[in-house]
Amino acid sequence: MSSPNPASFQIGVDGGGTHTRAIALDTAGKVRGTGSAAGCNPNNIGFPQAAQNILDAIRATRVSLTERSSLCMGIAGLATEEQREKLRHHLTAAFPELAKAKLHLTHDLDIAHFAAFRGKPGIVLIAGTGSACFARDNDGTTYRASGRDFPYDDPGSGYAIGKRAIDTRLLPAADSRPAIAALAPRVIELAAAGDLKALDILRIEAEQLAKLALLVYHDFAQTEPFPTLALAGSILTADSLYRYTARFELQSTLPGVKLVDVDTPPEKAAAAMAKQLA
Repeated sequence: MSSPNPASFQIGVDGGGTHTRAIALDTAGKVRGTGSAAGCNPNNIGFPQAAQNILDAIRATRVSLTERSSLCMGIAGLATEEQREKLRHHLTAAFPELAKAKLHLTHDLDIAHFAAFRGKPGIVLIAGTGSACFARDNDGTTYRASGRDFPYDDPGSGYAIGKRAIDTRLLPAADSRPAIAALAPRVIELAAAGDLKALDILRIEAEQLAKLALLVYHDFAQTEPFPTLALAGSILTADSLYRYTARFELQSTLPGVKLVDVDTPPEKAAAAMAKQLA
């Protein structure tokens, strides 16, 4: 990593199952570099490869890390302190300069929530390659439901849509989790064209996604009536038939909920968290 001068940077990383994105901001909030790499969920690819993909995205920003730098990384699948420390070990082993900087590791739901609510109470629902729901109330209590808490992986996600398309023989098999998730846009296209099997897949997965959100909504609504639910993740933010199907199911399943979209990119929210946590 090289930079014309060792300035202080805030670096945010959003690590999902398919993509890892990084952004570097200077102290004035100006973007000084961006980078991307393959996905980095350690549950899918292992901790050494996850660390490598994160570092590839950071290196692509082309800024230098010093003890004045601060980083916040929101990584899919990073649910426990043990997992965070394991990833920290692999990151600093592969790139010792990280030990000089202030490094905060959290999960991708945390940065998505910050992008939507900036520390205020609310619920965020993510559906991209995988799916999960996360909330934080006024007291700072958090509520979480993982897409892997269900009998099958990540209901309502791109992966679930792609897998159901393969299982029903709508589309041919794919050889990896990201490749299976990458089938989802084609399923949505077929549904928009009137394919009955594709339409049924979207309906089923939208219902399952609403059930996932309900797990968090039920507990959160006890302390925060009429909560706001922010939608995040590639499959929920794209203007598509699935987005509208999911919104309908969410409003039907979660009484009184207010749906909003997350406008801030999660990696930029992570950089803002890095500045706040520094």
